[in-house]
Amino acid sequence: MADLDITAETPLIERMVTPVFHDLGPGISARSSIPEVDAIFTANFTKARKLKGGERLPQAVAHRGYKAKYPENTMGAFEGAVKVGAHAIETDVHLSKDGVVVLTHDANLKRCFGREEKVVDCTWEELSTLRTVREPHSPMPRLLDLLRYLAQPELDDIWVLLDIKLDNKGDDIMRLIAETIAEVETRSGRTWNERIVLGCWTAHYVPLCNEYLSGFPITHIGFSTVYAQQFFSVPNVSFNMMHQILLGPRGKAFLQKSRRLNRPVFDWTVNNEEMMRWSISLGSQFWQQLCQEHGISQDGNLEDFATEGGDRKDVFFYQSDDTRYIPRAILLDLEPRVINSIQTGAYRNIYNPENFYVHKDGTGAGNIWAAGYSMGESVYEEVMDMIDREADGSDSLEGFMLLHSIAGGTGSGMGSYLLERLNDRFPKKLIQTYSVFPDTQNSGDVVVQPYNSLLSLRRLTQNADSVVVLDNGALSRIAADRLHVQEPSFQQTNQLVSTVMSASTTPLRYPGYMHNDLVGIVASLIPTPRLHFLMTSYTPFTGDNVEQAKTVRKTTVLDVMRRLLQPKNRMVSTNPGKKSCYISILNIIQGEADPTDVHKSLLRIRERRLATFIPWGPASIQVALTRKSPYIQSTHRVSGLMLANHTGIATLFKRILFQYSQLRKRNAFLEQYKKEAPFSDGLGEFDEARAVVQDLIQEYEDAEGAGYLDGGAATAPREHAREGTREPAREGASGGGAAG
Repeated sequence: MADLDITAETPLIERMVTPVFHDLGPGISARSSIPEVDAIFTANFTKARKLKGGERLPQAVAHRGYKAKYPENTMGAFEGAVKVGAHAIETDVHLSKDGVVVLTHDANLKRCFGREEKVVDCTWEELSTLRTVREPHSPMPRLLDLLRYLAQPELDDIWVLLDIKLDNKGDDIMRLIAETIAEVETRSGRTWNERIVLGCWTAHYVPLCNEYLSGFPITHIGFSTVYAQQFFSVPNVSFNMMHQILLGPRGKAFLQKSRRLNRPVFDWTVNNEEMMRWSISLGSQFWQQLCQEHGISQDGNLEDFATEGGDRKDVFFYQSDDTRYIPRAILLDLEPRVINSIQTGAYRNIYNPENFYVHKDGTGAGNIWAAGYSMGESVYEEVMDMIDREADGSDSLEGFMLLHSIAGGTGSGMGSYLLERLNDRFPKKLIQTYSVFPDTQNSGDVVVQPYNSLLSLRRLTQNADSVVVLDNGALSRIAADRLHVQEPSFQQTNQLVSTVMSASTTPLRYPGYMHNDLVGIVASLIPTPRLHFLMTSYTPFTGDNVEQAKTVRKTTVLDVMRRLLQPKNRMVSTNPGKKSCYISILNIIQGEADPTDVHKSLLRIRERRLATFIPWGPASIQVALTRKSPYIQSTHRVSGLMLANHTGIATLFKRILFQYSQLRKRNAFLEQYKKEAPFSDGLGEFDEARAVVQDLIQEYEDAEGAGYLDGGAATAPREHAREGTREPAREGASGGGAAG
């Protein structure tokens, strides 16, 4: 191993060498040989604590402090975590330009401090003047500050897990961490090596820990039990593993071996359980919203007060033999917890029990697209039987709506497989998806989400007729900037999305003369087949779980339509360029809206040039007027949803492509994909997906020019909007589709 050249940029798969540390390379001394058994202290103080009754309770580690209430990795977050009972604090370690050990997660300052620089390019004097973007605006702490706080005798039972980042030279950061620890004396009987765990991502750091902080416990931080297995050869190293990989048979076997060898295991982060529940619980919340709007009780019966009529319940519900209303819904998952929570929830009785599907192994897809895709293929017949049964029970089936996320394994992989099969099985039926995209502007909890997103995006391009894009990053931004909810709960985020989904289907459920069927809505927004990715805006939010949204009081038609055009209300994070423009817009206005007010509003928007349209098509904002549900109280006269086809959405796809390229050029995290059938002949699946997404981006960019339809030269987009003039969509009943 004398020729190894290991840097922070080396792919993890290459850095995770079998940890035999003789002559790792320049900068590592001869003392870096494999440590003796007693050289690395076993972190027994991190293990589950025994209660008085004999029960063992895992310790709670505050991930970056109490970040639900305070800015992450600040003294306020650390002190807050201690006050609410955390047993330990996890924090992230970087070096400043002048060698000060500071605590912050990201290598750059953009997300937390609003600056473009990297931490390593700034001196401590410069860093000390910064304040967090999030309130209360707080300074960046040093490791020295945290240790001085924890040195108080009354806090001697609090321990620390240091996540040592790879952005600095290993020798430098370990030496400076050791010097900082030596600078602070504990004022109790416990020494720092009984209170600090050194978190290492790579084997390269283990001998450095032993060199500079001999006797301190070490934990391997990682995403893979396959890589982690190698660290069993290093005596007493514990493990800090991502939650998802500890699920299923492999994770269970890894935990059993760790327990047998007396190795502590930390599980990060436990609130990921809610994230795994998001997609399906979001679908459940959508159905709850529809039930409330149509006056349907939790057991599927019509409420006594639901006598207004005029709504089309049969679009999304059918009636059973006992006259109960049953959702045209199929709920699928590869692990049981989410489905179980729905089957035991308040609305458990409205669903057809035959329309739940959980994989028999219940292990999930482990956040790997290829695993989800392969498992989808193995359960195809069972799932398709359920879909066929629902489709055959529809009087006038118009299409399917698929609700899924694309960052993990089940929603992306199994969702992709279902899209392909639905397209083959029902070639003349419309397929619309509500696709939850990951936050591409901040680091996520699923390290392989760029792979999963790219592979899913290919299927959404080739196999869906319409994709409503819902962006996690934009939802969080709206909650923070518009609704003043800095840390929205999953229930609050779900409510934002279910409100949008409900509003987008009101023309079907409360039909008028125009836009009263799914085909008509999609045809009015999508002029060419590939340009079918839609963004949304909604105003005002009024749900009980988003109390701050009730600050919006003026809801005339003009005010609502102007707010819908504001970029800060979009549920997609894009970075439109100068040429970016709208291809089409459909505003769905609910409530007390007079057609005359709509006409005046459109004229005002055109006069003020609030919307820029493509140069090769009609510059038209189409409007659908619909009723509000009479069974839900609202403090606003008018609310509105905008469904828009905008060329700026290509910037979202560019970010996904860039993040994919960053992972792929290092060949990182590919082993789990190679094990599955789609990659049995190599990695060509990635290359094909990349080509499809590149073509999609190019087509959106081409659409900004006047010659898009005939390949001519581009000209500037038109900066005005006029009243909608397209032919009305056909009248007629809208058949209920099977929603997954």
